[in-house]
Amino acid sequence: MAGIRPEKLRTSDIKSRLLNVAQTSLYRLTIPVPSGVSSFVSQKGVNALDIDNISLLCTEANLPGSSLATHDVTNDYHGVSEKIVYRRLYDETADMTFYVDRNYKVVEFFESWIDYITGVGRTFTQEGFKSPYVHHRMEYADKYKTNFYLSKFEKDHHFNGKSTTLDYTFVYGFPISIQAMPVSYDQSQVLKCNVSFSFIRYVMERSQNSSVVAAKNPAAPGVPSLINKTVSDDDRFLEPPEAKTFLGQPLNSQQTLNELYAAGRAGRIRSAGEFIGPLQ
Repeated sequence: MAGIRPEKLRTSDIKSRLLNVAQTSLYRLTIPVPSGVSSFVSQKGVNALDIDNISLLCTEANLPGSSLATHDVTNDYHGVSEKIVYRRLYDETADMTFYVDRNYKVVEFFESWIDYITGVGRTFTQEGFKSPYVHHRMEYADKYKTNFYLSKFEKDHHFNGKSTTLDYTFVYGFPISIQAMPVSYDQSQVLKCNVSFSFIRYVMERSQNSSVVAAKNPAAPGVPSLINKTVSDDDRFLEPPEAKTFLGQPLNSQQTLNELYAAGRAGRIRSAGEFIGPLQ
């Protein structure tokens, strides 16, 4: 069969078929911390809100990759050599880069996670580990490993009623290394923390649409009824609209709209219609 013959394409065809491409800057990292690690890092002053902020401070991440391990078969057919797959190989690590906040919660969180794994602060106190005569006692793997998630989406990730979000689940992961963070008297830049996570494998799937249920605090001032309304997971990151509406629902005033927007930016609204307390 001959190859496909060249065809004439209109400008509109090229725009719709070739220019509708994915952007690298739209993603979200989610790290559900194991209960033992969460309790341990909370003693260092790192709470659940800090951990959520750490996920937002992830400035660079890698969508994972894999390859196939093969062996050569040369004796089945005379003069023919072919490869047969016997295993799928996943990346050994997932590398993430985080901006370091002014309170150094990012550094403290990952250092504390590794401290928990190696027994620093459990087997001996941190003060005790300043002595050369101490030893490490590692925690059991199921105590410090967890599934973490990387979601890749676009600005219109609910398009025509269908989700365009890819969810990557990293199975049984934990931070395996923290790279050195150089500091100097040169021109100041944002301090970054590079962390490598070990994991067994990853699973990629397309996320499903979800509908918003009743608001958790319907008595809060200006909270509209958003029951059974399909919304975008990232409406809270949009700029505040000028109209006196919120997701199509009427509001009492522009001030109420600004309050909702500010609450979403501050993390007190996990998703549209789900309120975590008063908006005052």
